[in-house]
Amino acid sequence: MKKLFILIILFSFIGISQAQVGVASGFQDGKLRVGGGLGLGFGNNGYFGFNISPYAGYMLTPQLEGGMTVGYQYAKNDFVKWSMFSVGPYANYYIGQMFFARAHYEYFTGNQEEESTGAEYDFDESALWLGGGYQSTGRVRFQAGLMYNVLYDEDESIFSSALRPFAGIAVSL
Repeated sequence: MKKLFILIILFSFIGISQAQVGVASGFQDGKLRVGGGLGLGFGNNGYFGFNISPYAGYMLTPQLEGGMTVGYQYAKNDFVKWSMFSVGPYANYYIGQMFFARAHYEYFTGNQEEESTGAEYDFDESALWLGGGYQSTGRVRFQAGLMYNVLYDEDESIFSSALRPFAGIAVSL
């Protein structure tokens, strides 16, 4: 049932975005948005982490943006290494110029390997993030906010928390 719900949401995002984009003839100046985030981390026990999360979106109306995200994360320490890919649609509803509400579905897949034993296992998980944030104004914008995963299951999730902060840069083209 959970997977059916997720598929319905996914196809709803796709259907809405196709219906809205189909009305316009090509891309209009300033309505295309590209951006994302990039991270690099170092820490105790030989920790090294890297992530990249680009996205592309389109302003469907003056207040509604729809788009797609992709992401990759890699982390390694003395005990374990793992890599994870993600993909999914998102929608931002802008409240004025500086605040927005966000709905973001993501599907995650990856694997983890224990350094001492070489044991590997694959994992996958769906997340439906709901939240909001702040953005600066102008053609190049800084965005930051907080989201909550409504599909989070503490006993089975690959995430340690249902909350997820985000930050990145967006450019209007």
